[in-house]
Amino acid sequence: MFERASEHGFAIQLDETSDIAELSILLVIVRYKHRTDAQEDMLICKSLPTRTTAEEFLNIVNSYFKKHDISGDLCHQVYTDRGKTMLEKMNGVVTCMKQK
Repeated sequence: MFERASEHGFAIQLDETSDIAELSILLVIVRYKHRTDAQEDMLICKSLPTRTTAEEFLNIVNSYFKKHDISGDLCHQVYTDRGKTMLEKMNGVVTCMKQK
């Protein structure tokens, strides 16, 4: 449903978490308007390499957007959990997204 509704713009939330084996996982939640209702869906849940960087996050998100023909220009906001490590990574992600 998101791919069809994304033409109106959307926001994403990125969160780095770990599973019970202590492996890093990137979660990307998308928020968008569908008809008159706000919707929230899990967009990406992907295992990450041991060393995670802003560039790795950006590559994962961009690959998903490209695969599903979603314009990154329609992403109006990017949120995080505001953890120090995540904010440092997100500064790089947000900067790169703005440049594109």
